[in-house]
Amino acid sequence: MKHTTLLILFIITSLFLSAQEEESVLSAPEGWKSEIIPFPLGFAQEIEFNGFEELRFAPQWTDSTSLQFWTYMFVWYIETGPAMTEQILTENFNLYYDGLMGVDESQKSEDPKVTKLDKTQCSFVQTDDGFSGNMRVWDRFFTKKYISLNIKVSETFCPSSNKQVVRCDISPQSFDHKVWKLFEQVILIKPCN
Repeated sequence: MKHTTLLILFIITSLFLSAQEEESVLSAPEGWKSEIIPFPLGFAQEIEFNGFEELRFAPQWTDSTSLQFWTYMFVWYIETGPAMTEQILTENFNLYYDGLMGVDESQKSEDPKVTKLDKTQCSFVQTDDGFSGNMRVWDRFFTKKYISLNIKVSETFCPSSNKQVVRCDISPQSFDHKVWKLFEQVILIKPCN
């Protein structure tokens, strides 16, 4: 009986701790949806970060007729590791989006014209502000077609908390499009706590 009680207490404590949400590190205007996911990510467990991901979605990000379609951002709030490089970003984005979109070697498309889904194709270049990139990815959520997404990545280090903050702004719109101004409204409020 004593062992059963301890086992039940352990299970309840484990469930409570795993269900705890991280405290938000972002502030966004009303209408932006949010989500916080701890690492390892359920859909991309190969990404070996410790910490969490916080996402913010533009109000019309699910509407394929809107200029805000697929316009969203996320922050990886993680324990400090190696600085991001083009190679590290490419590897992690490919793992992330292949997992998110359910693309693997055996995955078949719902479109009869597409016999096999291609893996995510991502590339980055270093800029004065961090990195910019482009990605061709299967959109399994809305269009069931390949889409091209543009990405801006910036990185901040916080020595006092040993945190690395990797911010990723994403949209299919070109970098000179007005939709990129929306990201200025999403503010990192706790980079060093």
